[in-house]
Amino acid sequence: MDRRGEDRGRWRLGEESELVCVSKMSRTEQPTRLEDLERVEAELLDTLQNELPKRKATYTLLYLCGVARRTLAQSRAFKNCVQDQNGLVALALIRLQLDTVLRVYALYWVNDPHSFAQEVFEGKQIDKIKAADGQLMKDRYLIERLLPRNPWINDVYKNTSGLIHFSSRHIHASIRNKGTTEGEYEIFIGPNNPEHEYSDFEEMNSAFFHTTAMINVAVDYWFKHVEKTIP
Repeated sequence: MDRRGEDRGRWRLGEESELVCVSKMSRTEQPTRLEDLERVEAELLDTLQNELPKRKATYTLLYLCGVARRTLAQSRAFKNCVQDQNGLVALALIRLQLDTVLRVYALYWVNDPHSFAQEVFEGKQIDKIKAADGQLMKDRYLIERLLPRNPWINDVYKNTSGLIHFSSRHIHASIRNKGTTEGEYEIFIGPNNPEHEYSDFEEMNSAFFHTTAMINVAVDYWFKHVEKTIP
């Protein structure tokens, strides 16, 4: 590949989707939210299937393919966690999907997207790379760029970050207050919590849906509006 990573290949691999802020759902809305997630998955695939055959393979294109691959893999895993009532891993997957949101928008905020994508392709960490304004693109910087239109992101980031690395959240998840005698508790060890109902996942479903929808919007807008403005 040259600097732009140009090559030709056969592509097998969403369409515009609305982005709204996180909101709570009623019990009856739970299946609908998962259906919405499946819809945005299909839209992401449709966008790439429509757009990739029209283009040469560049580092920016490969970057977006990596974004899509991670997005869809995590989305499948999240749905499985909901079905298994595995809240610990579902929350961690929300944080990972939000990480993908931050990284796909980083492509918008650099001087040279092709060079940026090549650096990432070759193994450089995004938080070691500077945005067009000279700031390192650490998580806090990327979040601050998205907050004006997506104020819910800050809370989602804070509430899910403690589940990526082992923390007190995991310890507390293994303890249950029996509620009979003060100080009496029991230890619970297992992959899921059978006491959870699907309605307990409503905020998780909503957060995961909206992060995935943001990725759809970013990828679709890149192809339709941004790519043609880049030398």
